[in-house]
Amino acid sequence: MELRLLAVDDEKFNLLLLQEALKHEGITLDTCGSPDKAIELLKANTYDVALLDVIMPGIDGFELRKLIREIDPKLPIIYLTAIVDTIDNDLIAKISADKFTYYMKKPFIRKELVSQIQQAAGSRRSDDETHRYYADLENDLSLASEVQRLLIPDWIMLENDMLVSSVYQPAQKVSGDIFDVIKLGGGRYFMFIGDIAGHGIQAALYMSAVQSLIKMIIGYGERQILTSEVLNQINRIFCTELGHDSYMTCIVALFDFSQNHLEFFSAGHPSLVEYSETTSEIRILNQKNKGGIPIGWDRDYTYRQEDAVEVKFQDDSVFFATTDGAFEISNHNGEMLGMDKMLQLLESIAGSEEPAIIPYRVREALPQMGYDKADDDICLITLKKVDQDNRLIRRVPPLMSEVNTFCSACESFVSEHTDNMELGVKVELLLGEFLNNIIMHGLDDRRQTRPGILVDLHVDNQSMVRLTILDKGKKWSFSTKPETPSEDIWNENSRFATAGRGMSIIHSIATNIRRNRYSELNVTNFEITPDKDKT
Repeated sequence: MELRLLAVDDEKFNLLLLQEALKHEGITLDTCGSPDKAIELLKANTYDVALLDVIMPGIDGFELRKLIREIDPKLPIIYLTAIVDTIDNDLIAKISADKFTYYMKKPFIRKELVSQIQQAAGSRRSDDETHRYYADLENDLSLASEVQRLLIPDWIMLENDMLVSSVYQPAQKVSGDIFDVIKLGGGRYFMFIGDIAGHGIQAALYMSAVQSLIKMIIGYGERQILTSEVLNQINRIFCTELGHDSYMTCIVALFDFSQNHLEFFSAGHPSLVEYSETTSEIRILNQKNKGGIPIGWDRDYTYRQEDAVEVKFQDDSVFFATTDGAFEISNHNGEMLGMDKMLQLLESIAGSEEPAIIPYRVREALPQMGYDKADDDICLITLKKVDQDNRLIRRVPPLMSEVNTFCSACESFVSEHTDNMELGVKVELLLGEFLNNIIMHGLDDRRQTRPGILVDLHVDNQSMVRLTILDKGKKWSFSTKPETPSEDIWNENSRFATAGRGMSIIHSIATNIRRNRYSELNVTNFEITPDKDKT
């Protein structure tokens, strides 16, 4: 390999020796007689090795090394010196204080010097290649993480009759957790949640393969599906095509919201959990531990349909699914959260929060309870039947054109349900200002990571409009109270004269404002009354 060296010595004779000794060794040698000149050359060029004398006028070789380290912390340095070390080995101690420094006595033997130069340069290049390799690997993992997130559903899924909210957090950059919800038609949905054994790249590769496999097996459109047969197909392909180095626990489930019927099958996975808003109680839906062994354990194993669990549920039922990383998170004493405490936490939160917020409230609460050591991937899912009576629930893309269309629809909805056009206009103005603020200040450069905004608009019997807005943008400052008395924007008799007055408009319209952040989720609540009176 072609090398470039810098030699620094105040004796011209020594520099001449080096030039002659190295001229046929594939080495380009720059020489200088002073530390000051050496620093100039180091700033202007890139060197593989520096050859330094120890004793030089003004700045000695060790002081020069300090200056070199400010320019290149890892440049290999070889000291060529005739100094004899002391009985206490002071010279060796000074040299070895820097792990990229070597030592050779004068007069040197040419072959030994060339060998030392090649060894030092080779170590540097090997170290640089290793760092580049890991930097490239880190970049590849970051890309793989983004690709993997595109394979799973967005943090919020919304259909006319179903809402799904999820927290998906790999323990490393990529995850072996997997979930999907596929619309079958007629109020029916297929849900899958699984946990590939292990972490990191291998588990993530299995996850990607299984995610594609499930879509291939289920397909799209209305069709009859047996949960046991889905598992049998996955198991056969997992064992034959994906090898035998891993396995997967999972649940496959069929939700029929037209009949309020659930069927699910567990392959060694934690059960689905149901919370009733009517009774304020939570229950595990697979108390008898029905089901089968994990996918990948036995190629010839048969999952039987009689081992599936069937459940009739109410309109207000909220369902939870999780991978074991969520309740195996531990505190500083090594104590795991456990399923019982997870159920207590879910029950305490579910009674006071909208279903879409629950996974984020849970994730926020865990470190507050002292459970902050997550060694496994975490996946938490909430699924609920949607009631659209007197409410408008939409997932709004972070595009101003989409915001304008949605706000117009909200104005029509409020005006129709309250018979109050002025109230409808107020809602349209507030939503437009606030959603555009989220896009401009909250999402910033996150527009390419599917950061949908969920808006839940509800009109009660007293024509009070309640707005809940959820977004996963960054935390940004928003005062829930006006800093100055709100101005009467309605005297201007124009809904369009609002430029630069977004916060004033919002405070002038809203009766009450609440804003919280749970884990990565911003939650903003507005109450808007038919008149401008504040409480």
